[in-house]
Amino acid sequence: MGDEGVTIEFLSKDKLDKSFDEKLEFVLNKVKDDAVLVLGESWTPEEKRELIQASMEEVDEDFPGVEFMGLESSDSPFEKAKSMFYSKFMKEEYRKGMTIVGNARVMEKVQEERDSVSFLAKIGEEEEK
Repeated sequence: MGDEGVTIEFLSKDKLDKSFDEKLEFVLNKVKDDAVLVLGESWTPEEKRELIQASMEEVDEDFPGVEFMGLESSDSPFEKAKSMFYSKFMKEEYRKGMTIVGNARVMEKVQEERDSVSFLAKIGEEEEK
């Protein structure tokens, strides 16, 4: 990565409507290219575990692994109704919130709360000490 900046991609739930293995491969390939992804769905703890495991298998001198954060939306009556609709009629889990995934070299977590997150995307190579 040079000094040209960091690519931040916003991906809708529909763009990620693939099998989990395909989604995992897609995310890892983007993150290995130093992109920061803002995913329009929250990932389950199991999916996050699999992402970490898959990224650790890819770690080398050019790829230090992933960093991720999540945002959850409130449990308003509307959100509960949406969740029930997805469960009953769509036969799938409604994944409210979002997940932010990036290369560990690029992302630095600043602050993470239930409904807000701040992170610093580092541009350029850091000096070796």
